[in-house]
Amino acid sequence: MTLRIALFVIWLLGSARADGDNDAAVDVSDLPPLPAAEDEPSSSATVMAAAAAEEDLVVGAAKREQSLGNVASAVTVVSADRIRRFGYRTVSEAVAAVAGVYIQDTRLTHQVGIRGLQIPGGFNSRILILVDGATVNEAWGAFGGVGFDGIVSIDDIARIEVIRGPVSSLYGTNAFFGIINIVTRGAAEGARAWGRVGINSINGEIATAGFAAGGVDKQLRGSVLAMNRIGETSTVTEISGNELESDGANTLIAAVVGSYGGSFGQVRAFRARRDSPFAPYDSDPTRDPAFSLYNTQLLLEGGHTREVSKQLTIGVRGYSTFYRYSDEIRLEDGTKFLDFGDARTFGVEVRGRYAVLDDNRLGVTAGAEANYNQTESRAFFDGMETGPDSVTVPLDFNIEGIYTELDSQLTSWLGFTGGARFDRNSAVNKGTRLSPRAAVFLAKPERYGLKLLYAEGFRNPSAFEGFFEDGVDFSDNPNIKPESIRSFETVLWAKFGGLSTRLSGFYWNALDVIEQRADPADPTGELKQFQNVGDYVTHGLEAEASYRNSAGWYGFGGMAVCGVGSEDAAGEFEFGNVINAPVVTFATGVSTPKLFDRLHVSTELQFIGARRTRTAVAGTATDDLVGDQRSPPWYGLNATLYIPDIRGFDVTMGARNLLGKRDLTPAPDDYDRFPDPMTTTIVPRIPGEGREVYVKVGYSY
Repeated sequence: MTLRIALFVIWLLGSARADGDNDAAVDVSDLPPLPAAEDEPSSSATVMAAAAAEEDLVVGAAKREQSLGNVASAVTVVSADRIRRFGYRTVSEAVAAVAGVYIQDTRLTHQVGIRGLQIPGGFNSRILILVDGATVNEAWGAFGGVGFDGIVSIDDIARIEVIRGPVSSLYGTNAFFGIINIVTRGAAEGARAWGRVGINSINGEIATAGFAAGGVDKQLRGSVLAMNRIGETSTVTEISGNELESDGANTLIAAVVGSYGGSFGQVRAFRARRDSPFAPYDSDPTRDPAFSLYNTQLLLEGGHTREVSKQLTIGVRGYSTFYRYSDEIRLEDGTKFLDFGDARTFGVEVRGRYAVLDDNRLGVTAGAEANYNQTESRAFFDGMETGPDSVTVPLDFNIEGIYTELDSQLTSWLGFTGGARFDRNSAVNKGTRLSPRAAVFLAKPERYGLKLLYAEGFRNPSAFEGFFEDGVDFSDNPNIKPESIRSFETVLWAKFGGLSTRLSGFYWNALDVIEQRADPADPTGELKQFQNVGDYVTHGLEAEASYRNSAGWYGFGGMAVCGVGSEDAAGEFEFGNVINAPVVTFATGVSTPKLFDRLHVSTELQFIGARRTRTAVAGTATDDLVGDQRSPPWYGLNATLYIPDIRGFDVTMGARNLLGKRDLTPAPDDYDRFPDPMTTTIVPRIPGEGREVYVKVGYSY
């Protein structure tokens, strides 16, 4: 299959006609904003101006369009141009090279870490995932997928906004460590119809297709994606002395989106299955599969925005989410244990903005949001759903929130933003929260500036964390409290022609952090329970830069240096004792102009520093002590060849993790083994994916 695709590519290259000569070079900052670069016009200057415009626009930080210099957060925008050039296949691959961000693949899901904080056992519940403003995190486990278990295809995406720090002042719960806002392409930004097929040596076959009709004000678009993972083998001695082979997965994603005047609507759905080769929850590693996980979600959203007057704009939206989690645990005695988690959410939000002064120099935003949630978990042995050992936990709750924000740009060099949101959760202990945010902006517009930022946020424990029990692996904790966080940050930014730079100094203090621990009431240590374990602090420096020029060169780089600490068993605060908290993360990439007027060549390097695992000894400085199995530093090198347009065809050929070194990531305790009732075998690390090559061919018109 791969050989046939390669021969097809060679034929296309040989038969293609050369495009016209590029226009004379001009400075990117002098070019006007243009439509997205999907159509790949012949002028490199046009493409660069469009991509630069994408990277300077942010929507998710304040629920309205803002420039990067006036956003009350440190934000990175990954443009569609960058996504295509570097061959990203999922949202997680696209954000893995963003400054301060690192991805952990647990073979259950791709989990996002930011600034040294990625707590094992979570499912991105501390990252708010948005698609065109709609919340993806569901009501049962607060899961938000960013890998092939996400709700949007990478080919639908116009840009991805990574917004660091708490934004609970606008969004409420889950906007805790940050937001990943996915903005999809409009009908006027790309092809009318398209399709792509690819073969990946690990992720198997991937096919996508879509259509778009209409223009800016009236449009209808849709897409589908199907993936069937091949998988690979790996070895974890604590689990089995043999190779672990159960690494399959499949995904189906579908979406229909439309707008008419000020009205809009979207329907998105996905179903993803994931087999874990590492036999979690003491399943039988010799079975294929030992453990299978399923996520199914349907998201519905619709609303209307109206400009009542020149000063006042009002919007209303309604939304519903239907979600099901399920897993199948195949045990060594031949039995099968099943878990289900269901959630249904029905919500509405009303929001308005009033421009007190002309030209938006002073504005007030206010809104109210309410939703009703029905959840239920079930756990039982196969064939015994109504038996005496089955466990069913229903939980219904509602959330109400009101918020307001004042923004001002009274002079060209001075601006500020301040606001707060009040939230109430009917089912959570101490579930009433006030979340303020404030920012001051000092800047020479579009050149350089300083941002002083303060924010508080919170995260309610999910129904899974507080109330789930199955009688086998988990016990409930209905008295669990919400997490809260305080953030202080100083941001320096500057632009010099095609070069954009940012330097941030930050301090985050997360209180009452929820972690998965052994139930203290269980003498065997086998039962897990979510508990408020204490406070976490991360502080440090983060820097990033990107560069574009009219010749077509593009480059980026980013680094974060973090000190992360928490309370120890004696209640004393200590830095360096947090699991899965790298001190240094780094990424850089470069992409060429069109070589031979046909193709871009791009390469990307990622680095994640050493991380402590659950077997590490607190307070030690060496890695060679007995039981101190840290995750070593990891380097990942990726390369991509991207041919944007050959008679309507586009071709991407790439390799990920060219060095072939597996990232040994800290494992959640889901993978621990229990050979007898009083013994626990800790699995401290699990290997990430090895080297992968892939080819993708598409056609659009």
